[in-house]
Amino acid sequence: MINNIAIASDHAGYKLKQYLIDNLGEEITIKDFGTDSEESCDFPDFASEVSDFVLNNEDYKGVLICGSGVGMSIAANKISGIRAANVSDVDTAVQSVEHNNANVLCLGSNNVNEGEAVTIVNSFLSASFLNEEKYIKRVNKFEG
Repeated sequence: MINNIAIASDHAGYKLKQYLIDNLGEEITIKDFGTDSEESCDFPDFASEVSDFVLNNEDYKGVLICGSGVGMSIAANKISGIRAANVSDVDTAVQSVEHNNANVLCLGSNNVNEGEAVTIVNSFLSASFLNEEKYIKRVNKFEG
């Protein structure tokens, strides 16, 4: 289990990001990359910062939040080495790691409530890549 997250949101995800920071538990180290208010901002900037940090700190996973999760997912997946999954349930969060070695979780603040978000993030952090040949082969194709 990875206990470190780099987290960021845009204005639409700000409240959910703050809730996660306050409620994930003391055993999880959280590095907050912003935004720091509900004032309109550009989500690709935050996706880039978190993704770069995750790539340079393998003991961290990323959590990105916007209104739908889609924009953050698209922006993060433009960065080589990032495997961002936009999810709205525990099963998809776990499978994104087990089958696709996802290193960034994207959430939509309009798609999950606060309690669900905590459970999804904890499940994402607890999941491990199934280091089987078929999954390794598939993940390697992402890079090239």
